[in-house]
Amino acid sequence: MESLTSVNKLRIQQTFQKALNSYDEHALIQQKMNIKLMMHLQDYLPHGSLDSVLELGCGSGMLSTLLQKQISANYWLFNDLCDVRTKLAKKLPQAFDFYCGDAEHFPLSQQFNLIASASAVQWFHQPDAFIPHCKTGLKTNGLLAVATFGEDNLKEVRHITNIGLNYPTLSQWQNWLEQDFELLWCDDFNVILDFDTPLDVLKHLKYTGVTATNQKNWTRKNLNKFIDDYLQAFSLPSGKVGLTYHPLFFIARYSRAGNQ
Repeated sequence: MESLTSVNKLRIQQTFQKALNSYDEHALIQQKMNIKLMMHLQDYLPHGSLDSVLELGCGSGMLSTLLQKQISANYWLFNDLCDVRTKLAKKLPQAFDFYCGDAEHFPLSQQFNLIASASAVQWFHQPDAFIPHCKTGLKTNGLLAVATFGEDNLKEVRHITNIGLNYPTLSQWQNWLEQDFELLWCDDFNVILDFDTPLDVLKHLKYTGVTATNQKNWTRKNLNKFIDDYLQAFSLPSGKVGLTYHPLFFIARYSRAGNQ
């Protein structure tokens, strides 16, 4: 399996930049993940306005829109590897600042009541460093809300191509959180999408920017082999083919327990 550290951030930026205009239409699982994360986050938000909110890896602004519709905050800061400031400005009802750069190395020079991230941290080279990094940017009792993906994600494509991300498990995230955070809610589940052909699977991944891991130069020969292998291994009774998504969620409160 291609290791996570070999994922090139410039390639990720270029791939998602190309997919920005098609992302919202095709990222159906990601949108459901955002809605589920937001629904549970509302259970733990304090009453009244928050002082400040940060979203890391905001992309096209799917989660950003839900956050701003449900939360009133004095200060909003959004971040993404792509410069989506103009795209966000057309969607978002509240004023915001934007920082274009790598979310994994976001310069946390102030502290926030809430740090949120959806469908982004799976691209990090060192996801285990994400939790300690967030601690420096959260106020005491601040919330960390994350939607990402688990180890079964896109397993069919990874099985055939031997290329893909190394996804941390839910228990790994729990271990990383346990010293300084109170885990308020976590969940994961598998969803199998069906597509008419393996080629439609590849188009779907392209339209959602997920092909950033793919260093293959597709030739007619290896494309045909991919199609044949996919049909043989992952055909559904309906005659279509399946693609697995494995959403993973957690919401945690920064208790500074390790610093008491």
